[in-house]
Amino acid sequence: MPAEPLHLSVNDAYDRWSRFYDTYDNPMVAAAARVVAQGLGGVQGLSVIEFGCGTGRNLAALLDLGAARVSGCDLSAGMLEQARQRDARFELLQHDMAQPLPFAAGSFDLALFSLSLEHMRELESPLREAARLVKPGGRIAILEIHPFLSLSGVAAHFQDGAEEIRMPAYPHQFADYLNTAAAYGLQLASCREWRPCDFLPPLTGKSFKRGATSPLLLELNFAV
Repeated sequence: MPAEPLHLSVNDAYDRWSRFYDTYDNPMVAAAARVVAQGLGGVQGLSVIEFGCGTGRNLAALLDLGAARVSGCDLSAGMLEQARQRDARFELLQHDMAQPLPFAAGSFDLALFSLSLEHMRELESPLREAARLVKPGGRIAILEIHPFLSLSGVAAHFQDGAEEIRMPAYPHQFADYLNTAAAYGLQLASCREWRPCDFLPPLTGKSFKRGATSPLLLELNFAV
């Protein structure tokens, strides 16, 4: 009989995962990284903040795409240590994204959430703060596990040796994103549901576990 999963806090789980997060076969991370690498609608010369920046993989991609300034916050000290080792140009904060960040209103052109909102019981706090930090005319981009999957119980987890590690995760419906964004004056600019077959070259590993045409990732872009 398989062992019961070990349930850790979000902070403790990501501290443990940080050692091998970037090499782990995770279809959601692979898909989100591919979407970010395609440019998120253009980031040349922009100042960008990522809520839940992890090991800095996305921040590095944004700099490669021409972003002028990249900042990130994360709850996990382990993940942030990996980010610091990746690139000294990152502006990093260990911070709970449910709490206000120490930046002035309108400090950024773009705010990014990538596979981080699933760990938030409610969306109001992080989206309110993102709306405050992004200047008028800027954007907020959300990349998240598709609701079809999250509502069926799919959530962040990983295998560490013989142990399966799980952490708190909260499924959100399309309406949760749209209604919360609307409450803070954000306008939906675009929505895309990414499937494994939509990526060229194709994704690998576990990405086709549910089939080539099964939705994998939700991308939402809001105008501030």
